[in-house]
Amino acid sequence: MQAAPRFSRTVRHPGAPDPQRIVSLAGPAMQLDFTLEAGRNLRDAISIPLSRAGLEGGTVRFGQLAIAELHFLMPALAVDDQHAAFYSVPHAMEEGTLIDYACATYGRKDGEPFVHCHAVWRDRQGQRQGGHLMMEKTLVGADTPAQAWGLHDATMATRYDPETNFTLFYPTRLAEQAVTSTGKRVVLARIRPDQDLTMAVEAACAEHGMANAIVRGSVGSIIGAEFDDGRVLEDRATEILIRAGEVRQGRARLEIGLINPQGQVCEGVLARGCNPVLICFELVLQEL
Repeated sequence: MQAAPRFSRTVRHPGAPDPQRIVSLAGPAMQLDFTLEAGRNLRDAISIPLSRAGLEGGTVRFGQLAIAELHFLMPALAVDDQHAAFYSVPHAMEEGTLIDYACATYGRKDGEPFVHCHAVWRDRQGQRQGGHLMMEKTLVGADTPAQAWGLHDATMATRYDPETNFTLFYPTRLAEQAVTSTGKRVVLARIRPDQDLTMAVEAACAEHGMANAIVRGSVGSIIGAEFDDGRVLEDRATEILIRAGEVRQGRARLEIGLINPQGQVCEGVLARGCNPVLICFELVLQEL
């Protein structure tokens, strides 16, 4: 009997591949501890404090956040040949919930603050669920601490990407200037499809001469998943965030939370060399 074909870890995108597979820039690190204020939508709860602090682009992490009203999307297979994957119809938990953990990319869309966030929470049955948050509709239920890392002179700005036929974040310098700081740096990066995520993180560090770094920002998608404990997930459309990640002496270790098209959550450490990016991955590194 012929063996079943192995799950394919590549997808066809509608546009020609861009030759530059990892786009990144670096600058003096900014870090901010702030409060997500009750009563605000989650976009404003993030963007207002960061704007006041002068942090123009980067990442935000928070957890144990009470949500008064939750609106979200889940990953989905594409229904035509215009995209390699897409989103589900909108879902809502109008009674609210508690977000266990989340990571968000902060940047600009058409010159205005824009936030892309993946999160994990509890559904109505108490089971873990996750997805892509609709930030302008999701309401903060209680004051909650959060942390941000980023740059003052660069942002993640959206632009149309012909390869994937999506509008995606792109590291963008706001002003050309010589960086004279000798302190630690932050890297903003965007990883294109079919690049192994672990090895791409290593490559982004190497590009900027960083032997050691912490992964602070971590929002994107991969094609299924293979974990270092041998587990294999064959869900083609996923959304992920890195729960904990670091690079030590040029070698990366990434512990992720993955969300499949049913909103189910799977966690673990990625196996190196066999987890290609699906649409894109937004990466923020802090130099050690």
